[in-house]
Amino acid sequence: MKNLTFTQEFFLCALKPRGSTTLTGSLESSTCLLAGTLLELLMEDYIEIDDRKNVLINLALSPEKAYTAFIYEFIRNNKPMKMESIAEKYAFDFKKPDELFRLVGRSLVKAGCAEAENKKGLFKDKVSFISNKNEVANVIEKLRAEFLEQGKISDEVVVLGALLNKSSLIKRYFAKHEVQKLNARLKEVKQSEAGILVKKLVDYIDSWIVIISTSTSGI
Repeated sequence: MKNLTFTQEFFLCALKPRGSTTLTGSLESSTCLLAGTLLELLMEDYIEIDDRKNVLINLALSPEKAYTAFIYEFIRNNKPMKMESIAEKYAFDFKKPDELFRLVGRSLVKAGCAEAENKKGLFKDKVSFISNKNEVANVIEKLRAEFLEQGKISDEVVVLGALLNKSSLIKRYFAKHEVQKLNARLKEVKQSEAGILVKKLVDYIDSWIVIISTSTSGI
């Protein structure tokens, strides 16, 4: 199994079996891809949230995080704004979801976890990314092992489970009774004293879906 981040793992699982040219066809999936990218940057201290709840650059972006560069540069090149404002601006600029999609997709092709195919479009050509089935199976097995068995769940797996759950993609891979158990474990994490940051991150995902849904409803 390749050493992928939860953003990349979510992307792999979100692709259609025959390939996808975008995740923007699903509001939840597109929002969760943004959420995953922001949470990854936050958890690894590339960005931080100050006392006024503004998002600020904290560290220079490392080369292995190049697939997050579009969002990182967006934050760096704008005046300090709250997470909610980032989500709103992302929703109103249709180029942002497509660019993030391409960057994450290319990172997975480079890692040998996906393939890329050029597709002819009406106005421009598009790239379709096709996930490696074995890599997807490995991701799901990791989730199943941590969520459906007793024991500690890593922060990264909690976030991945939350992303797949909020995007409704979890139903593609888990039976109904397994989804119920996953939800119960997520609830346990949020109610425990440990994992305060992760609890906040899961709450962010909920709020961003609402924000982006509201922002795009009139477009």
